[in-house]
This record gives sequence, C-alpha cells and structure tokens, in this order.
Amino acid sequence: MLERTAVHLRDVTPEAVAAVGDRMGDVDKSVLTGEYARFMATSLRRAVSSGIAGWRDDDLALVKHWGFDLASIHTPVAVWQGGEDRVVSMAHGEWLAGHVPGAQPHLLPAEGHLSLSTNRLGEVLDGLVAFHRSRATTDDLDR
Repeated sequence: MLERTAVHLRDVTPEAVAAVGDRMGDVDKSVLTGEYARFMATSLRRAVSSGIAGWRDDDLALVKHWGFDLASIHTPVAVWQGGEDRVVSMAHGEWLAGHVPGAQPHLLPAEGHLSLSTNRLGEVLDGLVAFHRSRATTDDLDR
C-alpha cells in the first residue's frame, strides 16, 4: 500500500496535495492551501524520494514496542492530538498521555493531523516558552 501511494507522492503538486489518499478529513484539507500546500507537497516528495522505509518505520512505531518503558520518562512531555486526525487516532494520543508520567494532554476534538499544527501553533509555542521559563527558574534555584 505504501509503495502504491508513494508513486503518487513522488510528483505531487501543491494543488493536488489535499487529494492524496483518504487519510485526510475536511479539517486537514482546509489548511492545505497557499504556502502550506507548497511546503507539504515538497515535504511529501522528499519523504519518498529514496523509498518508503522511513514511512514504514513511522507507521510501525504506532504498533510496536519503542524499546523503552514510557513510565521511565522523566522529561516533561506535552501530547497534542486532534480528534479529526485520520493518521494517528485520538485513542493513541489519549493512551500516550496516560502512559507518560506527568504528560500534559492537549486533546483537541475539532483538530486534525495537519490543522493542529497550523491552527494551534501559537498555543504550542506558548507552551514551549512557558516550559523553558519554568525550567530556567528551576535550574536557577538548583544552583
């Protein structure tokens, strides 16, 4: 299936990127315009330019053990997941947030796989800045 899909991705244009496969719902298709469509078309072409091995490994990571225990993670983690995501299910985001100690879940039912990164980018960046500031304060206290 990946090989068949890769054939279409090797030459995908910005105008056609939203029509690739059935893995995108309306919310994701709605953000695939303009510069973002050009970026995604370029990314997809590059992703399959040397084969499907990376794509296959990414898909397998959803169903195989990652080689470490999620409970051993002590670094702060934020899980951002859209309920309209047809690539990675909301159930997986919920599961991941529930298995990483202290994970901050951001489970957004109206967002998709792509729309989350475009519609919520400011919130994601604000969260990273807040995390950095809290770490800087904690690190200062530890000295």
